[in-house]
Amino acid sequence: MTTPNTFSLKSRSLKFKWTFGASAAIFLTFFLFSFAIYQGIGSMLLDEKDSTVKSAALAASVAISNAGLTNSASDITNTNIGPVVTQNLELRSRLEDQVLVFYDKDGKLIEQYTAGRYNDNAYAKYDYSSYLVKQPTGTISKPTVQGQQMVMYEMPITSSEDNATIIGYIQVVNPMTSYNSMMGKLLATMFLLGAVALFISGMLGYLLAQNFLNPLTKMAKTMNDIRNNGFQKRIEPTVITKDEIGELTLVFNDMMTQIERSFEQQKQFVEDASHELRTPVQIMEGHLKLLNRWGKSDPDVLDESLNASLTELERMKKLVQEMLDLSRAEQISQTKELQLVCVNDVLEQVRRNFEVMHEDFAFTLTEDNKNLHAMIQHNHLEQILIIIADNAVKYSGDGKQVDMHIYKEANQIKVSIKDYGVGISPDEIDKIFNRFYRVDKARSREVGGNGLGLAIAKELVSGYLGTIQAESEDSVSTTITISLPLIEQKDEPKKDE
Repeated sequence: MTTPNTFSLKSRSLKFKWTFGASAAIFLTFFLFSFAIYQGIGSMLLDEKDSTVKSAALAASVAISNAGLTNSASDITNTNIGPVVTQNLELRSRLEDQVLVFYDKDGKLIEQYTAGRYNDNAYAKYDYSSYLVKQPTGTISKPTVQGQQMVMYEMPITSSEDNATIIGYIQVVNPMTSYNSMMGKLLATMFLLGAVALFISGMLGYLLAQNFLNPLTKMAKTMNDIRNNGFQKRIEPTVITKDEIGELTLVFNDMMTQIERSFEQQKQFVEDASHELRTPVQIMEGHLKLLNRWGKSDPDVLDESLNASLTELERMKKLVQEMLDLSRAEQISQTKELQLVCVNDVLEQVRRNFEVMHEDFAFTLTEDNKNLHAMIQHNHLEQILIIIADNAVKYSGDGKQVDMHIYKEANQIKVSIKDYGVGISPDEIDKIFNRFYRVDKARSREVGGNGLGLAIAKELVSGYLGTIQAESEDSVSTTITISLPLIEQKDEPKKDE
C-alpha cells in the first residue's frame, strides 16, 4: 500500500505555487548573495592573517639582528632573546594574540612569547615544535591544532657573517581567535537576516501572487456567473493594462461577446426556421384534412389539395436545402479542395445561363481586367454569383436589366451586380445579409425565396477571406459587390519550337 505524498505542488493552488516560487527565488537569491559575501570576507580576513604573521616574524628577525644576536648559533638563547622581545615595543605590538616561538638550528624549542594578557590562554602554552617546517626560506601553513585552524609562518635565522648559515628558526602562530569570533558573529547575523528575509520573501511572494492572480480570480468568478446566469456577464478591468493578464481579459470579453452573438444567432435561426416551416406544414395539414373529409369523392378538391401540398412540400425541400447549404458555408476549410479559378470565366458563364433562363432581361458584363484569378472552389463561386444574380432578377420590378462589372482594385478582385428595381431603404441595407430577412415580406413570398440566399453568399465569401456589401437607392437600384483576394498569375516561359 502506497502512502500519499504529503506535499505535492501539483495538487496545490496557483496562488500557493506562485507564493512558494517567488519566496524560494527571493530567498535563494539572498542566500547566494550572503554566501558570496561570507566567503569574500573570510578570504579577505585570511589574507590579512597571512600578512600579520609574516610581518610579526620579520619584526622579530629585525629585532634580534639589531641586538647583535645573529653572529653565531650560540647567541640564540632564552637569556639573550627574552630581553629583546620584552623590551621591543614594536615587536610586542605586532604580536597581539599571536604566539612567537624561537628554535635553535636543530629545531629544539628555545622559548615562546605572547602578549601578556594572552598568557593564560591554552594556545599560548601549547608546544608547536612538531609543526616546525625547516626550510631555507619562509613558509606559511594552516594546520588544525586541537580542533582549531591556525595560521603559521616559519622563517630561518641566518648568520650575519655569511647570510647563509642557519643558526635558528622563528615561528609565528596565529590562532585566529579574532577571525573565528568575527566569522561566527557574521554567520549568526546572516542566519538572523536569512530568517527575516525568508519571512519578508514569503509575504512579498504572497502579495505578488494576490496581485497577479486577482484578475484570474475575477475571471473564474465571472465564468461561474456566466455558467449560472448566461453570457451577458463581462470582466470589467479596473485598470487598463498592457500585460498578458490584461490581454487575456480583453480576449475573454471578446470571446464571450462572440459566443453570445453566436448563441443569439442560433436562437434566432431556430425561431425563424420554425416559423418558416410552420406555414407550409399548416397548409399541408389543412389540405390533408380537407382531403380526408371531401377529397375522396370530389376530384376537384383532390386535385387542388394535392397540387397545393406538393407546392408547399417543394418549398420545405428548398428551405431545408438552403439551411444545409448555410451550415456547410459556415464550415469552409481554407486548406482543402481549393482551386485556382478564373473569375471572369465563371461570371460570363453565369451571365449566359441567366440570359437563357430570363429571355426578357438584358444582362450586360463589363470587364475592366481580364484573367483575374482567385483561390476558391468553382462551385462555391458559381453559387455566390447565382444567388446575387437571382436576387437581382427577383427584385428588378419593371427594370428588366442587370449590369455585371468585374475589375481589379489593389490586391482584390471586385465583382458587382446591379439591378434597377425596388431598391432598399438605408435602414434595411445592413440587414439584408441576416438569415430569413426580407425587405418586403409580402412581395418576397410572391417571388419565392426564404431569405437565406444572401446569408449563404456572405458565409461563403467570408470563408474565402473576402467581403460582401450592398449599396442601394430606394426605389431606384441596388448593387451587391463581392471582394476576393487576387492571385497573381506568372507568365509561363515560351517553349522553343
